[in-house]
Amino acid sequence: MTRRTFATMNALRALATFSFLSVALIGTSACESRISSHGHTIDEAELAKIELGKSKKSDLIFILGKPSFEGAFGSGKSYYVSQTMEEPVAGINETTSRTIVMFTIDNEDIVRAVDVLDETSGLSIAHIDEKTPTPGNTYGAIDQIFKNLKRRRATEE
Repeated sequence: MTRRTFATMNALRALATFSFLSVALIGTSACESRISSHGHTIDEAELAKIELGKSKKSDLIFILGKPSFEGAFGSGKSYYVSQTMEEPVAGINETTSRTIVMFTIDNEDIVRAVDVLDETSGLSIAHIDEKTPTPGNTYGAIDQIFKNLKRRRATEE
């Protein structure tokens, strides 16, 4: 072999090593959990602009935007929800923080109270099963075929 062949082989070996290390580096950088924020993030400056007993619901919407949801049955409550979730690599989303700012509004559309709730203030709901149990029969594929044949025969007669 000549020097030129050795130089070419060394260059190819260096290129292969560089390519392998580049792919490995990119692959390991993808192994990081993703953090995402959802909802209305309300900071202290925005909250300070709202004066209890003076600010109206229209002021609230102007400063903070439309609420995430409003209370049911005319309760006069507006809720702003902010949530941060973390999705580990090949995992299920987990809520890392949740803040609910609840405004109580009276009949004249004036803000009367502000309550701040976090994820520890909420109720824990137990996850029972993957599917919601329903009453009735559970038929297999063959049972369904015969049931359809019986139904078809009954309509033909």
